Amino acid sequence: MLIPLIAFAIAVQKDSDAWNLNVVLDPKVKLSWGVTVDAQAEGQEHHATFQFSRQQKSSDDKKTVVTFVWDHMTVDEQEGQEIPAWDAVTGPRGEILKLDDGSDDSYRRMLSPIVFVYPEKPVSPGDKWSYVSKPDGAGVKINYDFEATKTELVDGVQTIILAMKYKEDGADGATGEGNWWLSRVGRVVKFEVKVKNWVVPIAGPGSVDATLKGKAL
Repeated sequence: MLIPLIAFAIAVQKDSDAWNLNVVLDPKVKLSWGVTVDAQAEGQEHHATFQFSRQQKSSDDKKTVVTFVWDHMTVDEQEGQEIPAWDAVTGPRGEILKLDDGSDDSYRRMLSPIVFVYPEKPVSPGDKWSYVSKPDGAGVKINYDFEATKTELVDGVQTIILAMKYKEDGADGATGEGNWWLSRVGRVVKFEVKVKNWVVPIAGPGSVDATLKGKAL
């Protein structure tokens, strides 16, 4: 009788410690992060900074459209060009399914490493799960593996750290790994992701290896 009681107590404790992480979808709420990128391309190293933000534009029974903005950019300490915002159709976990204007899939692939894919149920440290992000229409599938590792205080905010590995389908697809720090309300407080073969169409053809770091503003 004692063993079942202990198991029940552990299960109750685990449930009470679980983090119910949900996508923040509110047209009145704009989430922004300061992002740095250290990249290697064609044997040269580059450093870039920009402000990245997301805000729900519309939502109905058919689709949810989110506006992503990538602005205030500098490249190698020089002011970068102004980049138009992207409207993207997103899935229930926040993943990008396609660009709403029908843009080439490379833009979805460019944005995906800095767009968190939320778990479908509450998680606790030690939990592991996988997910395949399937684009809406023609495009590359992205395979994700996650593990909730531990909790940590970041600038006074209690967060849970989610380790991530991802891989695009195809021999030349991008691969990445890193960590995401999320608050109890599901906000991304911080992230660090290393990517290989990252497609960046705004920088030209080809791909780069890069380390991306972001922090909530």
